[in-house]
Amino acid sequence: MKPISILTSFICLVGIILCCSFVTNNNFGIVQDVFSLTNQFRRSKGLPALTLRADLNAIAEKHSIDMAAKRVGFGHGGFEKRNALARKSIKPMSTFAENVAYGATSGSGVVNMWKSSPGHRRNMLGNFNYVGVGIAKDKKGRIFYTQVFAR
Repeated sequence: MKPISILTSFICLVGIILCCSFVTNNNFGIVQDVFSLTNQFRRSKGLPALTLRADLNAIAEKHSIDMAAKRVGFGHGGFEKRNALARKSIKPMSTFAENVAYGATSGSGVVNMWKSSPGHRRNMLGNFNYVGVGIAKDKKGRIFYTQVFAR
């Protein structure tokens, strides 16, 4: 009986890994686009490129997932919690900021939206070293974006 349990567990684990890999790879292109286009925008203004951090990506992705699942409203609710999580990962950290959006269907679309908004634009061109990007789709297929910045 034990070999079946181990085999079943192994098959389930492989299934989970494949499923998660597919979702991550699917989102990875959009995350990379947002990251690259943000740095391209910064370079066009004579600013240094940001470094993409996995820990910040995880913080941003969790917020996007929560917004898409309607666990939190669209916006910056819980910002202080995300700030505190980033401060645990990045020591020392002096500044933290966040951009959110939904509805854009591509990385270039959301970056253009943020560039056109004074507050979001200010964050993209701010005095930061690090960035994290997270996205999630809701049941209707709308993409929720979160971009966090840290110094």
